[in-house]
Amino acid sequence: MKIRSEKKVHISAGKHNIPLLVRKNKQSKNYKLTFDKKSLKALISIPKYITFIEGIKFAEEHKDWLLKQLEEIYPINYISDGTKLLFDDEIREVIFLNKDENRVYTTKKNIYVIDKKSAHSKRLQTWIKDELHKKISSIVTSLSNQLDVKTNNIKLSNSFSSWGYCNSNRDISINWRLAFSPNYVLKYIIAHELCHLREFNHGKNFWSLVDSVCPEMQKAITWLKKNENNLYKLRFN
Repeated sequence: MKIRSEKKVHISAGKHNIPLLVRKNKQSKNYKLTFDKKSLKALISIPKYITFIEGIKFAEEHKDWLLKQLEEIYPINYISDGTKLLFDDEIREVIFLNKDENRVYTTKKNIYVIDKKSAHSKRLQTWIKDELHKKISSIVTSLSNQLDVKTNNIKLSNSFSSWGYCNSNRDISINWRLAFSPNYVLKYIIAHELCHLREFNHGKNFWSLVDSVCPEMQKAITWLKKNENNLYKLRFN
């Protein structure tokens, strides 16, 4: 008989019912409770010998923590007609229009999304990511020359745990939500990752190198700490 390894329940916290997955893990020695900002679900990993009831009880005892995690990112802000976004250092309102053409363009106050098949959200998402990729590529080129480093691929990520990432293949990955951050914040994240191609740690030399190419580093860090949850709330339909 196959032993059940996981159980799905809900935790009542405040006005919310938070989905909880209780999973038995033979590698676990202790309880581990986490919250997934992407799916808005909780996960508790428990040792194999612990019962599901005990795992659920542990999560119940920490429901205030779960509620705090949820409320930091709730309610979700779906980008749609009428949404106001910081884009290219200007607050702009998204306007969906139905016409016999397909295009996206901006004015100082608006982002106009025109689609003849009413696929506005998809068209906006594609356009935003294309515009961001071009901006990132330009910044990478400039900073790479300053730092004397080389990169391979530039990718966009949908991470809920990091704003940027680089690997040993010299690929750079940047979170797409940074399209809605100030330009100096985007530059800081790119500089941060590029500097790791010279300094593979977060030591004193690393931070000095970042500061040398991004004087607004501290300002960017402060902005992200204050606004990161608002960025994580942003989703396309």
